[in-house]
This record gives sequence, C-alpha cells and structure tokens, in this order.
Amino acid sequence: MPSSKAQKYSLAEQELNLLWGAWVELGVSGWQRTHGDWAIDPEPLIIRTATLGDSEPRLRDEALDWCIRYPRYISRVRLRNLLGGLSSSSSDAWGRFAATVNAHSNVRWPNATQEVRYKTTGRSKLESLERPSRAWIRLRAMFGLGARTEILRFFLDDPPRSKSGISRMADVATIASSIGYAKRNVAEECEPLEKAGLLKMRQKGNRFFYSFARDAELRALVGEIASVRPDWPKLLKVTSAFVALESAARSMPGKAIMVEAYRVAQSLDDDLHVLGIEARPHLAQPDSYWPEVRDFAHGLMAAWGSGRWPTEDDRR
Repeated sequence: MPSSKAQKYSLAEQELNLLWGAWVELGVSGWQRTHGDWAIDPEPLIIRTATLGDSEPRLRDEALDWCIRYPRYISRVRLRNLLGGLSSSSSDAWGRFAATVNAHSNVRWPNATQEVRYKTTGRSKLESLERPSRAWIRLRAMFGLGARTEILRFFLDDPPRSKSGISRMADVATIASSIGYAKRNVAEECEPLEKAGLLKMRQKGNRFFYSFARDAELRALVGEIASVRPDWPKLLKVTSAFVALESAARSMPGKAIMVEAYRVAQSLDDDLHVLGIEARPHLAQPDSYWPEVRDFAHGLMAAWGSGRWPTEDDRR
C-alpha cells in the first residue's frame, strides 16, 4: 500500500508536482528544485502542460514565458509528431497555447488556433546548460535541432558500457518510435552518422540495426547526464491517464469505475513496461479493480512528483 503521505495529495496534484519540478530544472520560476537527477525532455513536457489549460494558469503562464523566450531549443517537427491522439479538449488547449507562443515569438508551432491575452512574466532564466538535468537541451545546443541530435540522445540515454560490454542496438523503427521522428527521417540521418564513425550498422535481412561506435568519446564531449532518464512521452501518458481516471471516479457509479480502472490499467501495461515498472496491479478481483489501481497510481506518482524513481515499496 502507498504511504499515508502519498494519499494526502490527489493524483492531479502529484502530476503537477512532477511538471513543476521538470520546468524548474529548465529555468522556470518555481518554489524549489526537486528533479535535479532527472534528464528533462522538453516537447512532451510542453504538450502536457499546455493541455492542462486554464486549470493550472500559473504553470501555463510560466511555461509560456519559457517557450516564448527559448523556442530555439524546441523542435517544431517533434511537437507535431507527438501531438497525435490528443482529445478534442486537449487539442483546443494546445491550439491556444501554441498560438500564444507564435504571437509572441518568431516561431510557427503546429496546430495553433487562437492566441490568448498574455503578458510575458520575464522570470524564466536558462543561463547555463551545464546542469545534468539539462543534458538533452545541451545536446541540441551542441548539435542543433533535428532527428540527428535525437538519434544521439537515444543512444546516450542507454547506460554507458564497459569495454567488454555490448552497446545498445536498435533498428530504425525502434529509434523512430522512441525519439518522436518519422522512420524516413531517422533512416536518412543514421547513414551520415555511420559514415562519420559515430554509429555502427548491422544488416539483418532488410532491417538495419545501429549501435554506438564511439560511446566514451561522445559522452566525454557532451558532459554529465542526469541519472533518471525516463521515456517522457510514455511517462506523461501514464500520469495523465491516471489523473483522468481519478477525475472520472468522482462521478461514475461503482461498477462502471471498476470496469474503467481495468481498461486503463490494461491500456498502460506496455508503457509501464517500457518505463521499467514491473510490479503492476494484479487485477484478480473485479470488486477491487479501482482501489488496487488507485493505490498503485498513488504510490507511483507520489515518487515521481517528489523527484524519486519509485521503489518496490512505492508500488505495493
């Protein structure tokens, strides 16, 4: 069972703690640093923050300030690729957020609709990229925006190997799915990286697999990377689904919320596996589906919200 401390906060509040913690690491004005050990991935963070809309106006306004001030570090192509599958209400909130950024900067973010009245706060400061939590932004400052940089991030995301170890190997489809770029873009960019000696390629049938060729040299050049490196699109898919489920539970009849809890837990199973969360709800008794999923979500998100990666105790 989750701790009593975890139960003091709603899942929405715990997700908000996670979002604030991530934004503070990127230089947004906030109360305290809690996620210094996390490598922050900006595009999924921006999208999830934007979709909260008017429900979290202070976070939205501070995130808008950052996006207007530092759009050069954000990939418009990746934003577009990650926006698929939003609900109509989330799409509306994103459209207003993107239009506001566009109106106050020289960028053209996708799916923009009608800007909202906004005055920049001027409190965002990204003075240095040396923090380990800013490693993925630092990588873009070094190599530019685009699929090529994100391919390098994909391989840097893997723990460093010993000289006798085997480096991560992945095909184009796997890399594309992870980094939020089209397979065509990834294939086009892996080839020059191989020719430059940064990647090694192995062909199996009609599939091309790549791995790092100069792991140590690139890590030395890029610098320190925070130790917690989640798949942010999947992480925020999980948190948003649990928040929506908790909200639905307030008005759903008992049997309906049990069915919905089961459906949500099953739909997130692959995402939780990718995130390395293996101790998931057993869902053995229909009458306990919602309590079991709720307690699991509280333990998980209390850890994420406080800047910890969950342990087995958090997930029981």
